[in-house]
Amino acid sequence: MTERKFRLDVVVDSFTKAKQEDGSIVLDEYVRGYDELCIFFDSLGSVFGFITSDVRDKIGILKHHRSNENGKNYDMVKRMFDFEVEKNLTAAQTKPLSGSRTLLRLHRALAFTVLFMKGLSEASDKDDSSKLAADAYNETLARYHPWLIRKAALLAMYTLDNVGDMIKKASGGNANEEEAKKLLKEGVDAIQPVYDATEALYTSYDLHGLP
Repeated sequence: MTERKFRLDVVVDSFTKAKQEDGSIVLDEYVRGYDELCIFFDSLGSVFGFITSDVRDKIGILKHHRSNENGKNYDMVKRMFDFEVEKNLTAAQTKPLSGSRTLLRLHRALAFTVLFMKGLSEASDKDDSSKLAADAYNETLARYHPWLIRKAALLAMYTLDNVGDMIKKASGGNANEEEAKKLLKEGVDAIQPVYDATEALYTSYDLHGLP
């Protein structure tokens, strides 16, 4: 069975549908887009294993919340926050972990993802993909990781392919470099508003500090 290639158009479609006109975020579409992003990071090899394994675990938790008896409260991010704040569930350590806490981890990783994709979309052949990834990591996820994980992650990034190959992988290998960069930019443009709206919700509910 042939392994399915990453489809950036699925990312664009899902994150575009995730943000509604009223600013609300559809959790199912957010998760669908993230599922596709995992395929991209898988294609980059074990270097991003520290992201994909955790992301898949978190996606599974959100899917569980959506499918259980309280699933109707997990269709929108704001509704999820309202429900979990009212029930005092946001910081609960019981399993499955709260949707609010789980989404926060995905939200932080999305900051890295969008910054890395933006770097690739603007990169020249002279740029170093390892530096692009490291810069994006240091600006985002690194602040939440202990020293040993930071060190291992940054060392692993030195094994990344050159910029040209990375851009091809991001496009699924079906576009030339110029077309691939355009697709990457479309991905960034679709993800950024969802990230910004989610960031604003975490701020308004004062949930950035969930353990």
